[in-house]
Amino acid sequence: MRGLAVLVTCLTLAGCANQPPAQVPPSETSVTSSVTAPTASASLPAPLPPTSTPLPTTPSRALEPGVTVRGTVSAGVENGCLLLDTGTAQYLLLGADPAIAVAGAVVEVTGRAEPGAMTTCQQGTPFQVTRTSRVGG
Repeated sequence: MRGLAVLVTCLTLAGCANQPPAQVPPSETSVTSSVTAPTASASLPAPLPPTSTPLPTTPSRALEPGVTVRGTVSAGVENGCLLLDTGTAQYLLLGADPAIAVAGAVVEVTGRAEPGAMTTCQQGTPFQVTRTSRVGG
């Protein structure tokens, strides 16, 4: 008998699981929200099949070849900002050796222009420096 009562209770609860939740009318003094859980009959997307070949990867930025530019270093309008004027472009030097890249010096830097980089300097195209060298004496 007890097993029959448990079975009836389980079937009753299972039948209630497919019923929509009761709606509570909104009042002017409170805000309510209704969240419905997925039903047992909802199907999940099938998992992706395993692949036998590895997925392509993006090469490391450190392995990308750099660009070398030469110009004269000048101080930017913002404190701590250094610009490289090449005569045709103006680059904001990011990560240049501070002992070499000083205002007035003619330098050659290798790195990569990153026009989308966020800076506070407000001048020039951001240029991430990987090598800094002084030109001449």
